[in-house]
Amino acid sequence: GTRAGRDGGKGSAEVPVLDEFLAEATGRAEAVDPGFGRLWGEVARLSSGGKRIRPQLVRLVAGAYPQPEPERVVEAVGAAFELLHTALIVHDDVIDQDDQRRHQPTINAAAASRASAAGSGRDQARQYGASVGVIAGDLALAGAYRLVARSGLSPDRLPRLLDLLDAALFSSAAGELLDVDHTLPGARPGREQVLAATCLKTAVYSFETPLQAGGVLGGAPDGDVEVLGRLGRTVGTAYQLVDDLLGVFGDPETTGKSVVSDLREGKRTMLVAAAQRTSAGEELDAILGRHEISGEQALRARDLLEQCGARQEVEDMVAECAAEARALLDGAVLPEALERDLRRIVGGATERIR
Repeated sequence: GTRAGRDGGKGSAEVPVLDEFLAEATGRAEAVDPGFGRLWGEVARLSSGGKRIRPQLVRLVAGAYPQPEPERVVEAVGAAFELLHTALIVHDDVIDQDDQRRHQPTINAAAASRASAAGSGRDQARQYGASVGVIAGDLALAGAYRLVARSGLSPDRLPRLLDLLDAALFSSAAGELLDVDHTLPGARPGREQVLAATCLKTAVYSFETPLQAGGVLGGAPDGDVEVLGRLGRTVGTAYQLVDDLLGVFGDPETTGKSVVSDLREGKRTMLVAAAQRTSAGEELDAILGRHEISGEQALRARDLLEQCGARQEVEDMVAECAAEARALLDGAVLPEALERDLRRIVGGATERIR
């Protein structure tokens, strides 16, 4: 599953609250057992990569309104959304059996390598890696809630923030389940179903709820919080569609991820759903879903996705999302500086395929 997170770890923003939280947890864990300390160290390593876009969105919106919570509180909430992201990608890598993320071994792959080195057979090592990944993801997930609960948020805003964090996780789990269901033999999800999975799985927790959280933290009117949510869903969907395009047509040097992993997993991305409605569908189905897909087969699948018009169709959908987001901003009355920043974000999210 490709969650919005195919960045090469460049331009990582500072989130001191998150770094402190992870350092403290790693120290606590080391006191229990060295292996447990190492696991927290890996969670910290994974959390320090990437652009940390969620804390930036929370901070950006909170600062645009006249009644923001103290900066430390805003930082803690942003850190919670980033740690939620870490939890979800760790579990995602287990589900997809991915070995690499941002040019580094995934937590499950690193653990499997240790098991192999200790003498485990291939299946046992893979199972060990998956077990370690599940534990790591659970820890990060609980940590996200802890960050919000202990942020010092004013009591009237705390329940709303916990509800937003819950909505982020709830939607993401629903999207992940749809995604997994779509890989079953004979599954032929239509365009709407794939779009729903895309939106639920990534757009809600990466854009919709962080923007809304910033609004709540800044004391924004309810109408603004609603618009920010709708905008986030649209931009987030575009961002994930671009991720799906980069997952097949991107440069692995830039994305930090193999261009065959989505194809090898038989991922029912919007690209694949679009292709399945064309004459290329049958040949593509025959290639996808094989666990050991050769480099040659992956290149053939890429050619099919290009030739049948699927790539163009998804690029057009990205352009539609961008137009919808701009129309939302045209119709809303948000603080001027915030509107400018949001227009820049719409452009940045959709122009990565150029």
